[in-house]
Amino acid sequence: MKIKVIGHRGAPMIYPENTISSIIKAIELKVDGVEVDVRSTWDNVLVLFHDEKLDRLIGVSKYLSEVTYDYLSKLRLRGERIPKLDELLPLVKHHSNIMFFIEIKEPGIIFNVLKMFEDNGIKDNVAIISFYHNVLKTPKSYGFKVGAIFACRPLSLLKYFNELKPDYVIPRQDMIDGDLVEEAHSMGAEVVAWVVNDEKTLLKMKELKVDWIATDYPDRITRLVHTNTHNEK
Repeated sequence: MKIKVIGHRGAPMIYPENTISSIIKAIELKVDGVEVDVRSTWDNVLVLFHDEKLDRLIGVSKYLSEVTYDYLSKLRLRGERIPKLDELLPLVKHHSNIMFFIEIKEPGIIFNVLKMFEDNGIKDNVAIISFYHNVLKTPKSYGFKVGAIFACRPLSLLKYFNELKPDYVIPRQDMIDGDLVEEAHSMGAEVVAWVVNDEKTLLKMKELKVDWIATDYPDRITRLVHTNTHNEK
C-alpha cells in the first residue's frame, strides 16, 4: 500500500509556510494532502498562520491575536501575504482528490471555522485536527472527519479516544511503533506521522504501515515515495 504524503504547511521550503503560493506548490507536487494552521486576529478574521507571535516569521514582536487583519494584511512574509482562511476554500473545492487537514490552533475559533466550511458546502475532503482534543467533539458531531495530534503518547489509544473516535491519530514520528499503528487501525483510525523529512524515516514509517506522513519537503518525499513504490512492483 502506498503511503500518502501531506505537505506540512504547504511546501514551506519553497514558499513561505501557510501561504497560498506554498499550498499551490504542494498541490503541483502531487501531494495527497495539505496541512494548514488557523488562528484569529484581534477582529476575528480567520487566517492561515502557525505561531502565536509574529516575530519568527515576520520580525514583528506582537501576538497575532493583538492585531487587526488590516494591520496584518500590510505585512509580508518573504514577499507573500498572510492569507485569510476563506482564500483557501476555492482550492479545497477544486482539488476534491486532496485531503485538507485544518489545524485548529485556538479552541475558541472552532465554530467560526466549521461555519465557513459548512456555508460553502465543503466537508468531504476536509479533516479538522488539533492538539486540543476536546475541541474535536464539535466537528465530529457535525459530520467532519477529525484528527487528534499528540506529542505525548497515551497509555491506551482505545481508552483515551473511546468517546471521540478520531478518523486520524497524528503522533510525532519518533513515538510511533507497531503497537501504536495496530491499535489505531483496530479502532478504525488512520495514522499520520509528523514530520518526516528524510528517506530513512520514510522507510521506517512504511515498514510500520503508517498511512500518511506530513513533510516539509513534499518535492523530495513524493519523489522518494514514487521511486520506492515503483521498485516494489
